[in-house]
Formats: sequence, structure tokens, C-alpha cells
Amino acid sequence: MMKKQLKVVLILAFMLSTFQMSAFAAPPNGNSGQAFDNRIIKQIDVDNVYDHVYHLSEVIGPRVAGTEAELETVDYLVEEFESYGYDNVEVQPFDQLGFTSYNVIATKTPNNPNQDSGQILIVGAHHDTVPGSPGANDDASGTGALLELARVMSNAPVDSEVRFIAFGAEERGLVGSRHYASTMTEDEVERTVGMFQLDMIGSADAGDLTMFTVDGEQNTVTDLAASAGARVSQNDIPPFSMLGRSDHVPFYERGIPAALFIHTPLEPWYHTPDDTIENIDIDKLEDVTKIVGAAVYHAARPDTPALERSQVAPQPVDYYYEDPQL
Repeated sequence: MMKKQLKVVLILAFMLSTFQMSAFAAPPNGNSGQAFDNRIIKQIDVDNVYDHVYHLSEVIGPRVAGTEAELETVDYLVEEFESYGYDNVEVQPFDQLGFTSYNVIATKTPNNPNQDSGQILIVGAHHDTVPGSPGANDDASGTGALLELARVMSNAPVDSEVRFIAFGAEERGLVGSRHYASTMTEDEVERTVGMFQLDMIGSADAGDLTMFTVDGEQNTVTDLAASAGARVSQNDIPPFSMLGRSDHVPFYERGIPAALFIHTPLEPWYHTPDDTIENIDIDKLEDVTKIVGAAVYHAARPDTPALERSQVAPQPVDYYYEDPQL
């Protein structure tokens, strides 16, 4: 934990010594930062995200853990990851519920093994649903964004490891993410600098984007995402708030900076048969995918080998705490 805390202190010290704190002022090297953002966000095709949401919610439908529909979902995820060039896709089974469910993991490794920062970043979403719900927003939306970010980053230069994880059995009590986090070694935990959880990011009838942390405090993930939001989003910088209830929780419990990205207040058709593709807002899908993509790539790209040594650190931005609205 000490190394992780030191990294946060060092990056904040670096940024404070280099820039004036302002929510909207452009950093001196803003053009460079924008160019790096464009490496990712210009490649994001929201139609791909929408197509994934359609396939998961309309073609497969309800994807309850331990069912044939989950197996169909797992096959779809593996095929998509492999089509992007990931040859190391892992299907991780777990049976804590008395039946088998699955996590699906694709890992982007540093392009040059001799320039490996040693850092790990995790991008997560859950692929299961509650019974009877097609789960277009909960959470085909997050899973679709996860797949698109994996595609875009498959050929991007990075010096950090990025793990794209679709968790099973979230709706049964975060079972898949708890299993995955429990299998991480102490070395992996120490090297993991951030976990970004995408859950319910496309609802037309929900509120605005909020970044939730388990303890209600800012962390590396919210800092990176707030800065990314200021650079790449047309909306206000997302606030942070306090909430568990999703797959960021097990990583926080292991000492990893983690945050949930979700629109709140929630839509009225949450966990119902009306969670369908007709209620998905494509602009919301694109906005969150770009924010998280820019945030993750800022930490993973080669010029930021350990965050605190970055020469193109994002401009610090002011972002505020908002009471949870569910």
C-alpha cells in the first residue's frame, strides 16, 4: 500500500508544482495532451457499443448467472476479444453459488517488454442480469463500452498492463468480482493503480454521470476521470459520491483505488423487463466510453511510466462531492 500512496502523493505534487489549479484552464502542454486523447477517443465508434448492447440484450436477452444464456454470453465475449487480436483471453470459472459462473478477461500487455512500468489498470463491467430483464442498460451498456475500449486499445502503445474484465454473477452479490479480486496476488494488488467499473452507462431516463467510490473520497481513478471529462466531454465534469453495490467494491477492499461510473438517479425501469434497447441513449454511451478511455490511456501510455513521472500530466480540475441520488 505504501507504494500506491506514494504514487498518488507524487503525481499530485508534480501537478500542483507545474500548473495552476483551475477547472477550465488549458494546461501549457494541452495540445500534446489532446493529441494523446485523440489516439483513443477518435477511434471509439459508439455504433459498435450500441451493437454490443443490442446483441446482448435483444439477441441473447436475460443473462442470468449459471444459465445457458450466460454460456452464450461468454462465447460472444471471447469471440469479440479474440477478434481484436487478444490471444490470451481467460475464462475464469467460479462455483461459490452452487453452480458455475464465469469471468472473462482480456489483457493488453506493454508493447515493449523493456519499457514495462509494472503498473496494472483494470476496466470492468458485469455481463449478467437479473431474471426476466434483458439488461440493456444493466449492464450490456457497460459491457459494450468495455469491448469497444478493448478493441481501440488493442493496438495502442502502452507501457502498462490493462485488464478488461467482464464479471459474472454481479447480480447475485458481486460474486464474480469478489472471486477475481481474491485470486490476485499481493504483488498484483500492489501494482494495480486503478479499477474503473462501467455499470449502467446508457440510460435515457437516468440522471447525470457520477463517479462513486466506496468511502466517498476522491482517488486516483476519480482524479484521472475528472481530468479526462474536462478534456473530452461536452458535459459538466462528473461529481464523485459514495456508494458500493457494484464490482468496484472487492478491489477497494483489497486497497486498490476504484470507482463506479453510472448515471444517477436511476431510471424507473431498473431491474425490470423494460430495460430494453429502446431506452438506451447513444450519446450517453459515447460520453462515458470516451471519458474512461481517455482516463485509462493517460495512465497507460508510454510517457507516463508510473504516473508521477508524467511529462504530460493532466491539468488538475476541481470536482465536487454530491450526495448519492438513487
